Amino acid sequence: MGGYASRIASMSNTAVHVYRGCKRKYIEEYDNDSESEYIERTLQTPKKRKLLTTAQYIYKTLFQEEKGSDITVLILGRAWRLHKVYISQSPYFASMFSGSWREANEKVIKVEITDPNITMNSLSVVLGSLYQDEVNLEPKEVVSILATSTLFQLQGLIDECADIMIETTNSETVVPYYNAAVSYGVPNVKAAAKRWLEVNLLSYGWRHPSFLKQIAPDLMEELVASPDLVVLQTEFCIYMMLRVWLFAHTQDYEETLNIDEYFKNHKWTEPFLTTEEGKDYAAPFMALRMKYLLLHEQDDKILYSDNLIPPSWLHDAYREQWLHLLRVDGNKDRGPEQMTEEEFSKECFRCGRCVEKPGEHIWRWKAFHYGLDLLMSLDNTTLRIERNHRVDSEHIKANHKEHKILIKVCLFSLDEQRQVKHVQNSGMRRLRLKRNTERIFFQHEIMCLDRQLTYPLYISVNMQLVTPLALEEKKAPIDTILSDT
Repeated sequence: MGGYASRIASMSNTAVHVYRGCKRKYIEEYDNDSESEYIERTLQTPKKRKLLTTAQYIYKTLFQEEKGSDITVLILGRAWRLHKVYISQSPYFASMFSGSWREANEKVIKVEITDPNITMNSLSVVLGSLYQDEVNLEPKEVVSILATSTLFQLQGLIDECADIMIETTNSETVVPYYNAAVSYGVPNVKAAAKRWLEVNLLSYGWRHPSFLKQIAPDLMEELVASPDLVVLQTEFCIYMMLRVWLFAHTQDYEETLNIDEYFKNHKWTEPFLTTEEGKDYAAPFMALRMKYLLLHEQDDKILYSDNLIPPSWLHDAYREQWLHLLRVDGNKDRGPEQMTEEEFSKECFRCGRCVEKPGEHIWRWKAFHYGLDLLMSLDNTTLRIERNHRVDSEHIKANHKEHKILIKVCLFSLDEQRQVKHVQNSGMRRLRLKRNTERIFFQHEIMCLDRQLTYPLYISVNMQLVTPLALEEKKAPIDTILSDT
């Protein structure tokens, strides 16, 4: 019995062994093929490993660890152990090490720094850039880096700073960027900053006295005089903004709650802008288009109550407005016949509107005192203008059937930094406005809105409604000769 069982077990083991042996042979053959393919694929697949590049090695070893230095540069109290072959990429150092300059053979040189914008950190970034093939620039440090790059005449780094400044122009950076662009001669940054201010000065600036305080009188004068200034409401709003600007520069605005009360209770007895304290701030007020400050009785009262502007500045403006009224009333002037772009930019009335949401909008500009009552209408696709002739109007009405105007409209959409992301410009257009009896026939389409425009939508309008006296005076001798003949 025991022998039988042993034979059965032996046979079973043999069978299993054979079976398992076959299976093992199959598996081993299969595994050997897969392994070979896997190994082949592995050997042919590139493996990426981040190595210390030559530029990184140079920066770390030569600049940070200062190994192999052959020149020591003393700047802001620190000894920078550098290498002539690298820092000679800077024209500043290249000229110093060549020719008959004393520093050409010196081992230690000193660079005097008088610009407060140049800091230890900006020196590290700029000098370190001479040892690298790329550099990281932080916007908060960009003015310091620009100042340092300008000192060492590194045009590539200056251009990079300019790109960053243009990209990051906003309410916090625009004035420092403008000042830096003027100081270091970067015209594209200056133009970008000025454009931001022209678009936002009236909509943002006058609500933030601390922002206006940053703007120097010469820059404010340039902005006020600009034909591209986006004026919300009317020209008188520029004067009201200048009141806030003047207050911010001359008073502790944080302790005074009401600016209007301050001017109402002022202590000066002569026009403030003629006083020793006020003379420094007179230029922006002189840049105002005075004749357009006199279009409403209430505005006139504010001017004289504030006693900022001397009456002599307004004398010619009063005369010009009165003569325009006489000419329009006498049917001698039905609007400008011909003006150049330059004449139009200098003489035009600037006004505007901010439309917060899409939809149908209608507003009036009626206080011209030339007898015109103008209606502007905006829907989701079109901006139009028409001459209103309602009989219940409380203002003087011009009765002639047709009046010519020149008009230029710009539409702006802004991004989160209040930079212009899309602008649409109508160019200067000449329109003939007729008295409307049936409104639809006398609407003038100014422009169809681009689809890229978004809301809030800023509408800047420049208009010329009468022939400027300067042009009339040029024509006067010819008109006299013609009448005599």
